[in-house]
Amino acid sequence: MSKDVPVDSIRFSMPTIASDAIEFETPTASSFEGSPQFHEDEWGQLEFFAEERLSEVQEVLRELKSFEAEHRTQQGWTQIYGREINRAAMGVSVLDIEQELNANPLPAPILTTASHLLGHVKQGFSLKLGTNAYLYGLQQNEHVTVLGASLQGADDRLLTSAFFKLNKKFGLILVDWRQQFVLAGVDDNGQFKLWRP
Repeated sequence: MSKDVPVDSIRFSMPTIASDAIEFETPTASSFEGSPQFHEDEWGQLEFFAEERLSEVQEVLRELKSFEAEHRTQQGWTQIYGREINRAAMGVSVLDIEQELNANPLPAPILTTASHLLGHVKQGFSLKLGTNAYLYGLQQNEHVTVLGASLQGADDRLLTSAFFKLNKKFGLILVDWRQQFVLAGVDDNGQFKLWRP
């Protein structure tokens, strides 16, 4: 027996996703092996930006906070906030990041839906930080335009260590869109400079 479900009763499991226009390539047997795989909605939930974009990131976080509160229910969110952020070169290359973090390069990440693989992210890259911990993103003309992080149950200290190094060397900031905060740097006492809307 089938039952119609009213559209307005459907809830989203997260308040925000990235609205990046991602293209995909079909994995080969060799490129499939070792590629990090995660759901497309996880793309950019934790991501780095150049520090000069802090005010822009703060404005998006303010909008997200208001939107999230307005659409939150006990079962999820009635609408989802699509983050539309200009993707520009961050002034750093994949090789710069790989060398600074002593990370292992891997094929581009493979994004999935609940039911199937979408493919490798075209012009994408992945760097392994440790067990189930990856940096990934997009590059254009050897310049990183998107730099995300995926922990997949890994030790948070792997990302913390990467943030310390990337912030110190390249001035990158780290945004957690779901938790709605940005790590804008590290103070003289080694403490995070954390900002929340």
